[in-house]
Amino acid sequence: MTKDRDSFDKTLRHMAENLNGAYEAVHPVGHPRAGKRCTCSGTAIIACCYINGLGKVLWKGQEPKQRKGSPFVRRDFLRFQKFLQVCMSDFLSQSVAMTLAPLPDGSTSGDEWLYQVYRCGFVHGLPKTGFRWGWNRYSNKYWFKKNGQHGLNIDELVRGFHRGVATFRLEAVKDPDLRRKFMDYLMAK
Repeated sequence: MTKDRDSFDKTLRHMAENLNGAYEAVHPVGHPRAGKRCTCSGTAIIACCYINGLGKVLWKGQEPKQRKGSPFVRRDFLRFQKFLQVCMSDFLSQSVAMTLAPLPDGSTSGDEWLYQVYRCGFVHGLPKTGFRWGWNRYSNKYWFKKNGQHGLNIDELVRGFHRGVATFRLEAVKDPDLRRKFMDYLMAK
């Protein structure tokens, strides 16, 4: 096995293990919720960070270019969006079918919801009032609605990310540079 192949496989394996570690974590003995799952927000942050990182690899480490005459677009969002488009298109399809409510900036797309509300919301504090997240192992839907509010199903986000990594591996077969230069692309600024 070459060093490049090893770093590709090893990094993807570590991503899966880190995500699963947060996802499967339970409150310790002595806690009022001992034995119950505890890291919705942490799990979402890890999934979103890896979505962003693997999107950067799909961009081959290049900074997404600003289209002339278009409004400013966040580079990290374009990386995030790229992975969703290429590897988690079921997330985007379900988001359109859900008809998500407009965000404060007017966005209604699932990629914007996941990025703004959950990725940025969790990293920079907590999502604003009116946004939900939760567990539902038995649902294959990314989104749910409760009391008139949309929510993110963390169980399906984790499963969707793992399916996305499988698709990412297929993309690397089609474009060997994704594997060969994986760490260079991942570590690019």
